[in-house]
Amino acid sequence: MLNKLAIGGIKHRIRDYSVLFSGLMIAAAIFYMFMSLAMNKDFLNSNSPAAATVFIFGFGAVLLAIITVVYINYANKFLLSMRQKEYGMFMMLGAKSSKISKMIFVETFIIGAIASVIGIILGIFATGFVGQLLMKNLDMPVKYFSSFYMPALITTLIFFIVIFIFSALRNSISLRMTKVLTLLNKDSQPTRIKRNTVWTVFQAIIGLIFIGIGYAAMIHMGSNPIFIYIGVPVALVTIVIGTYFVMNSLTTTIISALKKNGKFSQKGLNNFTLSQLNFRIKDYTKILSMVSIMFSLALGAITVGLGFYQQIDTVVNGQKYYDSQIININSKEKALVDKMSGASTNRYDYKTTDKTVYYRQSDFKSQPFTYSHFNMDSMFSTQKKSTSLNNDEVKYEIQSSMLPKNQTKEIKAVSDQEYNNIQGKANSITYVKTDSFRKNLTPIKQVSEEQQSRFPSMKNAIADKYVVYKNINGFFSGLEFMGFFLGIAFLAMLASCLMFKILSGAAGDVKRYNMLHKIGARQKALRASINKEIAVLFAVPATLGIVHVLVGLQMFKALLMKPYSNLALPFIIFFVLYGGYYFLTRHLYKKIVLK
Repeated sequence: MLNKLAIGGIKHRIRDYSVLFSGLMIAAAIFYMFMSLAMNKDFLNSNSPAAATVFIFGFGAVLLAIITVVYINYANKFLLSMRQKEYGMFMMLGAKSSKISKMIFVETFIIGAIASVIGIILGIFATGFVGQLLMKNLDMPVKYFSSFYMPALITTLIFFIVIFIFSALRNSISLRMTKVLTLLNKDSQPTRIKRNTVWTVFQAIIGLIFIGIGYAAMIHMGSNPIFIYIGVPVALVTIVIGTYFVMNSLTTTIISALKKNGKFSQKGLNNFTLSQLNFRIKDYTKILSMVSIMFSLALGAITVGLGFYQQIDTVVNGQKYYDSQIININSKEKALVDKMSGASTNRYDYKTTDKTVYYRQSDFKSQPFTYSHFNMDSMFSTQKKSTSLNNDEVKYEIQSSMLPKNQTKEIKAVSDQEYNNIQGKANSITYVKTDSFRKNLTPIKQVSEEQQSRFPSMKNAIADKYVVYKNINGFFSGLEFMGFFLGIAFLAMLASCLMFKILSGAAGDVKRYNMLHKIGARQKALRASINKEIAVLFAVPATLGIVHVLVGLQMFKALLMKPYSNLALPFIIFFVLYGGYYFLTRHLYKKIVLK
């Protein structure tokens, strides 16, 4: 009978439970997505040049587990608050508290178990979809990646079942320790907000100190990679603690200061909006701190992933100036070159003898040879031009472009007359430069493959820019994949957590907005107030998260040449997605609270 009542209670409030249920499913899906990478050591070791990747992912899994526990703990309280009035009525009618506790246990466990199973299934499909999308569109040769990874599935299932068993027990104990009248009148009881100025100041100082320690650890890791094994746990722990204290102290201080500013607070419904934020902020501290940490992880992962993606072009172009070189170009290869956008060609004729390879000096004068010169001081390559073969770097580039059997021969540049008198096999090599190596990757790849089929000894030749690209892309693609994959996963979780938190409190705000409507507040003013309130709740963790990211990029100085270059694109991508959640949240919130 109790099981029927529990299931009937779920069916009766299915609309109220839908937000809760979807949030739990997303949490389970994201946890599985992360664990499918974190537990797959073959994947981590094969796709990352960093020896500490497994170690970093291990700490990431611990952090995600803590965040998930906090999130489910809040969802658990929300679940109990929706039914506590009914439980109080059952007890008023004579039901034993032990029986009600058992019913709560069954209800909590059923919701958690179903949400976890569906979430894991969604996580498997989401892992496969996101993985294939990234590998296909970003040309990532990722090894040992699998959307269905049994150890991750088992770990996720056990983790969530254990959490929901403890949550169910906690709900049962909480109900048995609460008086019946308290249950019946919970919604009518005022929430008293206590502020202690000394404690607030103390929290702000402690929070800033902890964040400072975390920042110092991340900066030191960038210049001393060995420190990473100590720096990662220190940074994670101190920044999480510091973020919580800063969020709890500075936000309340700023809100209180704005309320005291009469010009601002008395304009429109600003005072009501500030009071709403002041009323919520203590309850929101944990979720905002958690969202801030996830925001920095998500944005940082996408930024670093895109940094590795862009660094591939930088490294490849730094090693090889010309996008393709073709020995004895044929009609098929010429047609492929014609397909390349912005393609320009340099053709050099040469003759080979037993010991020497001869070039026309006039070819280099009419078509200066461009090569990449590595600068030891700046650690970057620059492009230089030469009109002769007297330069050692030019000789090396020309020699490495020839067939292997000719690479050990001496090369000389001679006059046209001398060249014509030489008895040897005539050949040519054509160098192609396009307006973008990445944009013309397909025809460049086809030219490389055609050259390798015609000259098998050229396979994997280091002079071929596409071969160089494949090697470097294979080195960085694992880090790219991890960055993009985890960024998308954390973004989905943080935004859904915040959206779920805001919407879960909407039912309690209906009375307040109805009251404002009855005393003459216009719908336009009410909508503006909601927009401002939700905007602040989204902006606060985003602001602190951005600061975390900007400092955290110092950790990757050893792997990224320019960690702060091209930040605009990942930030735009992230804020478009984050902004989408904001507009969706405020739309759903208005549908609940406004009549």
